Amino acid sequence: MSQYGNSDTESPQLLTGGHALRAWTEAGGRAERAPLLWHARLRWHAHWFERFAALSEQRTATQPLPADPLFIVGLWRTGSTLLHTKLSAAIGFSAPLTWQCFRPATFMLERPPKNQSERRPMDQTEVTTLSPQEDEFAALLLGESSLYRAFIDPRRLEELTPLLWAWTLELSGCAAPLSARWESFLKGVIQQRPGTLLVKSPNHTFRLPWLAGRFPSARFLWLSRERDAVATSNRRLWSDMVQRYGLWRIRPAALEMFLNQAFEAHDALIEWARANLRDRVRFLSFEQLVRDPDATVAEVIGELGLVRAGRGA
Repeated sequence: MSQYGNSDTESPQLLTGGHALRAWTEAGGRAERAPLLWHARLRWHAHWFERFAALSEQRTATQPLPADPLFIVGLWRTGSTLLHTKLSAAIGFSAPLTWQCFRPATFMLERPPKNQSERRPMDQTEVTTLSPQEDEFAALLLGESSLYRAFIDPRRLEELTPLLWAWTLELSGCAAPLSARWESFLKGVIQQRPGTLLVKSPNHTFRLPWLAGRFPSARFLWLSRERDAVATSNRRLWSDMVQRYGLWRIRPAALEMFLNQAFEAHDALIEWARANLRDRVRFLSFEQLVRDPDATVAEVIGELGLVRAGRGA
């Protein structure tokens, strides 16, 4: 699987997607931490990525997009992975898996690989080939405008910061932050495992108004955590992920400015959600979740009227 685990002395792992991600990466210029033949590898992978993506999209053309996914949102490092994993185990959800998210162009065309496990660098949480995963990685490789592009080129965090506030444009219908390619990915996930779609990405927090309109029956679980703890944990997250994938080095001052903007946008969105989503959003605290994950998940299941796996799900 090898999504994580890079040492300081190794070259970064090259994130290879379609033409849009290749073009954005190459626009950064000469890499500071260049893997061997990185330009040629980006172009070769992008060529085949696009060909396979077109075939995959044909297979999902008639698959309807569900109106009622369950989204897990909130800032990074607020417990979303734990909640995602626990809910997926308890309920027969259709959730994107790690191998699907890192192979969004080909997973419809191949069998699942052998299950393997690794530890995430920022917290040593185990991640397996077949565990629920953040669909943001699929969106990134498919060419969507993702904040995770900063994992590749953290020098451009300032360029990406407006994505935190794109939701203000979504309110006037001026922007669609995700394309039909991302929707085709979700359709493929459902085809491989039918059921209620469970989607987790902190980045979706900053797309919330659009998601609420695009999926009119969707519900949202919103995790929160004490600010200083979130800030400290995010410094490690972004630094570790840049160490893993970055072709350039991270600038601590730029990261601090980005995180401050993320907090401001997040807090403004909470106010919007409380006023506009009401019964569609359920707020949860990180402290409650980690204190008793099973009880918290049981509470959520009961409140949302879900059915546990093995009991008719």
